[in-house]
Amino acid sequence: MKKSFLYISLLVFLSSCVKEVLDKRDLTGVGTEAWDVESTADLYLNRSYSVIMPNWPANAGQTLPFALHNTTDDYSTTGNTAILFGTLGIDAINDFAPSATSNTGTWYNVRRLNILLQGVNAGKLPEAVKTRIKAEAYFLRAYIYFNLVKLYGGVPIVTKPQDWENDELLVPRNKTSECIDFICKDLDSAALAPAALQANYSASSGNRGRITQAAALAFKGRVLLYWASAQFNPNNDPARWKRAYDANKIAFDVLTTQGYALYPAFSAVLTDESSANKEVIILRSYDGSTVSGNFNSYEAQARPSSEGGGTGYNPTWNLVRAFPMKNGKAITETGSGYDSVYYWRNRDPRLDATVVYNGATWALSGVATRRQWMFAGTTSETTISPTGFYARKGVNPATLRTNAAYGGTDWIEMRFAEVMLNLAECANATGLTNDAYTMMTAIRKRAGIDAGTDNLYGLKPGMTQAEMLTAIINERRIEFAFEGKRYDDLRRTKLWTTLNGTYRQKLVFAIKAPYVATTNTATANNLNGFVPGTSTYLRDTINLNTDSYAKIFTVTVANLESTPINFKPEYYFYAIPTSNITRDPNMKQTNGWGTGGFDPLQ
Repeated sequence: MKKSFLYISLLVFLSSCVKEVLDKRDLTGVGTEAWDVESTADLYLNRSYSVIMPNWPANAGQTLPFALHNTTDDYSTTGNTAILFGTLGIDAINDFAPSATSNTGTWYNVRRLNILLQGVNAGKLPEAVKTRIKAEAYFLRAYIYFNLVKLYGGVPIVTKPQDWENDELLVPRNKTSECIDFICKDLDSAALAPAALQANYSASSGNRGRITQAAALAFKGRVLLYWASAQFNPNNDPARWKRAYDANKIAFDVLTTQGYALYPAFSAVLTDESSANKEVIILRSYDGSTVSGNFNSYEAQARPSSEGGGTGYNPTWNLVRAFPMKNGKAITETGSGYDSVYYWRNRDPRLDATVVYNGATWALSGVATRRQWMFAGTTSETTISPTGFYARKGVNPATLRTNAAYGGTDWIEMRFAEVMLNLAECANATGLTNDAYTMMTAIRKRAGIDAGTDNLYGLKPGMTQAEMLTAIINERRIEFAFEGKRYDDLRRTKLWTTLNGTYRQKLVFAIKAPYVATTNTATANNLNGFVPGTSTYLRDTINLNTDSYAKIFTVTVANLESTPINFKPEYYFYAIPTSNITRDPNMKQTNGWGTGGFDPLQ
């Protein structure tokens, strides 16, 4: 069973031998003696990890990003769809301050980290220990601020635990540019974290999930990519792209030197938690323990009803169509070889690793021959997928049905493939097209796409900057499906509004006569019945690679909802909740919402 330092409750330790050290009654709740002892300072830091680091989007009690920020055109959502249909209210995005009085949430966590940084600075720990603890705290603070800035633009920069009596609490919003510089400064400080920790990512090390130098450098590259993207950079300032390129190139070079690399098997990149997986950079670790409560509930959403799941996070037909063929060509390209009936044939192998389609083998609960059916009336499911597909990615087939709600699979917030595609996008924007091709072909080679005679893995030679950007965004879409990237990519590139008027789509399966799907009776044409004289269901004898599939099913493309996507331009920067504006007269509202007054582009 994995051992993780992230989820040890501070309250448990308050009853231990360190209780008298931490049990102080000052404004911070932590006495100065705590910062003189490494173990107690680490307990405080570990609790900060626990409440701040991201997790599976379906998980209960999740931190940023909330479920709304997992809404995309790629899968059905169990969250708020107001963002899709243009009905988002001014107070709908409450990440800014979920509660004014709660001892959890965004600004409480900023205060938590400021207390830590102030205390460790003033404490008597050895300098090397101080550097390590502060580096991790700086990263966590930068992570919080980045998640705010990408939603709202500039927010107040607070660098110390404010004193209720002596400090000005009604602070204004800083410019977005100031926030970006502040985040980068924190990440530069975080990069002082010991690089050696990255070698201790084994399940038993106790360091799994800690922030390392690699994590700080990679995350800084992400931050500056966003800052250079159209959402923040509508005038396409080349200096921002150069800054982003430099940060991502440094991250790529350092990570490569430290041994990070693409994991050979894409299908297992999220589930292999051994030391052999050199792709993982930032993670939240789970061990599936019901005793500690350190488990995620993703599989309870993604798996089918017969395997302890629900009907959440189901891939759309839109996502399935985004995957290229095995020769690397888009399905709409001449000569791609795409078959609209047998749409799964000869596709990018990542499709099979990501999506489960009607009749596909899906060896859940360790049953190697198990097949998944999505036609109406199948007796294998009490509820079928609303889109005609299930998500295979991130689902551990060895997990038993009874344990579906107690997932032990780690959430991978950032992996080496993202650094590569971040670098590709920045290289493309700065005229370094060959660098972009290098990153893209490496990603496609690992995926299992054919090299082709030109070794471009299906990429069009001599692409323009615009064509390459389109290719990179689609590569991100399929490479990072179900990894929480699509929503942000659509916002930062301002592509959400290009989807307006379109629909999320599904496949609907109807059975052709003489075949039927009734109760499990042994008739020759009943898909739910046994083959006469056997214990094999007739449906499980259908060969997906012969004409028998087309003779049995009629497949129809339909809209998942009756309302088209209607993402409004003001959604690229959300409103500060009116309760916060009311409490703080120095806080100006985001332009495009209410009375406005704050320009998030400055």
